[in-house]
Parts: sequence; structure tokens; C-alpha cells
Amino acid sequence: MTDLSTAYGVNYTKYYNVVTGKTAGPADLIDGANQWGTKLRVMYDTYTVATGYTLHTDCTLSMGVIPKGAIILGWYFAQSGGGEACVATAELGTTAVSATSAFTDMTSATQQFVPALSTCSDGATTSAQVMNLGLATADIDAATVIVLATFYIIED
Repeated sequence: MTDLSTAYGVNYTKYYNVVTGKTAGPADLIDGANQWGTKLRVMYDTYTVATGYTLHTDCTLSMGVIPKGAIILGWYFAQSGGGEACVATAELGTTAVSATSAFTDMTSATQQFVPALSTCSDGATTSAQVMNLGLATADIDAATVIVLATFYIIED
């Protein structure tokens, strides 16, 4: 096995080929609309568990809609502390797009960034999809504030 001392990502290779005049045709050009210099967008939503209620284990909490053509990168998640060891998984509709129980430790206030699975971030959504948090392990108590910001790129 040979050790590499230099390696290039797909888009950097295309950039390098353009700059050095090594382009062989349209396939060597950078996808400028979707992968180079595109805009990062954020879908932001909050939810506060009402007094006298809990979000039960196995509850699905819908937190906005991701548009068709979006490539999800990950999520900023914060919550004010539900007092329980609840965990959550990011789902587009019913399909998991984060690691199982990636949103962790809701026993006290927490803030975290959760990356999208490569099966999600490698391609664009083919239709608008509801962004859900699938809860597991324990309930989330009343008065808990949940914040979810979904980071994605999309062609204009």
C-alpha cells in the first residue's frame, strides 16, 4: 500500500484542472450552482412543551420543512433541560438522516452540533420534506424549550 502525501477532493481537483489548463471538457468544470460558492441556508424552529404536558418517548416532533433540492449538512440543537435522559434522531419524514440518538443528554440544558449522515449530505432532497426529531429513551417535561436550526445548501 502506498501512502499519499497529497490528495484532492472532487471539487478541488476540478478547480485545479481549470487553473492549470488541464480541463478536458464540461465534466471537468465545477458545479458552481450547487457545490462551489453556493449559499448556506438555515431553517430555524422552536418548540416549548406546554404546562401540564410532556413529549412522550417515541414522540415525533416536527420542526419545519426542508425544500426540494436541499443538501442538508447538519443541525444546531439546543434545549433548556427536560430533566430526563431523552435522546433524539433527525428524520426527514420517517427516514433517519442523523446517527441514531445523535441528539443526546437532555437531562440539563445542552447545545450541540449534529452532522448529517453522508446518505443525506451526498445528495439533494427530491421533494419538500418535513424535518422531524424522533424522541427516544425518556419523556421531555413541561416548560422545556427546544431549538433546532437545520443547515443546508440549495441552488438559487
